[in-house]
Amino acid sequence: MNASRWLSANPDKAFAEKLYRLFLPVFIEYNALIKQLGWLDAGTGWHVAQNFLMWFPYCVALPAWLRRHHVIAWHRSAWFKLNLYMAVWVFYATYFHTEYFFEVLGLRYRFPAVALTFDSQLVGPDEATAAASFQKVPVGMYLNSIAFFLVYHTAAVVCMRRVRNATRRFDPFARRLSWVAIVVTAALFFAWAETRLYITEQATANVWYVDLERMLRFGSLMYALYFVVSFPNVYRLDERPDAPPWTLSRTVVEASFVAMTSLLLLDLWARFVGPIA
Repeated sequence: MNASRWLSANPDKAFAEKLYRLFLPVFIEYNALIKQLGWLDAGTGWHVAQNFLMWFPYCVALPAWLRRHHVIAWHRSAWFKLNLYMAVWVFYATYFHTEYFFEVLGLRYRFPAVALTFDSQLVGPDEATAAASFQKVPVGMYLNSIAFFLVYHTAAVVCMRRVRNATRRFDPFARRLSWVAIVVTAALFFAWAETRLYITEQATANVWYVDLERMLRFGSLMYALYFVVSFPNVYRLDERPDAPPWTLSRTVVEASFVAMTSLLLLDLWARFVGPIA
């Protein structure tokens, strides 16, 4: 067991977790700067570039350089599989699930200077009115969401592991109960915290919720359905040093499973609960 009881017992995964925990202040400051400068909506090219720069240099280029001489090849490393996982998960979530955020949670995107959008043709609002009602997804959102999800999942998995290690002496039922509690707590916290911290006065010219108070109070429950599925799944990625590491194909399959399962949960919410806004 890792001496810190926070990081993975697998040294390769522990390296990725250390790196992406240190990414948190960089991520926060970068987002704050972009919003303060009004660069969220600054033309298609810069929109794509600034979202790419949020993610790729630190999350991909830096670990590739730091581990360039490591015995584990880059494409077998946990840091690379985490990025691949998030890229697959984010693609499905952004292409399909954002439409549920538009329709059910009242999310709106306004990027008049960005000409390139990409989202589902059939899920969500009618394409003839989607742009006018601020319900189209700019392509840069795919890139920045990978960075967002790396931050969330790394922080959540580290905290979940700490609870799991602290309850090793509990009886099996109590351990399962504590695991469920930390997964649900982490899911609710990150769902609420993203909305509360990201939707600032500087951001609302481009990204907002029709009813922010109801989104924070009730919509966070729906958003948490994402993470109830994905957090424990990412926890298992290369977690045990004595188990075979995930292959790239398994990484893609697992991320696709999470995307499909969370899509089902969102649709069940839309059926049985309905829009909050």
